Amino acid sequence: MEEESFTRPEIVKFLTTNFNPIRVDVDREKKTASRYHVRSLPVSWFLEPDGEKITSIPGYVNPDLFLVILKYITSGSYKKMTLKDFMK
Repeated sequence: MEEESFTRPEIVKFLTTNFNPIRVDVDREKKTASRYHVRSLPVSWFLEPDGEKITSIPGYVNPDLFLVILKYITSGSYKKMTLKDFMK
């Protein structure tokens, strides 16, 4: 994802405009990794402003799908429909 998704200008712009993206080094930030039950890498977590979990996505996600997921979350659609329905 580092080389494919996070280098695409449209993804970087969407992320920085709509999210507060952070990267966590699980070797150094063991407490954070434990809090969010990180068991494998990569994993993408999405949280509400108050820290409440929206969802986590384990594993690699191709750039096109990742952008759809970002739009799904920012639209608030995750509150009322599945990602599959959103993609229709």
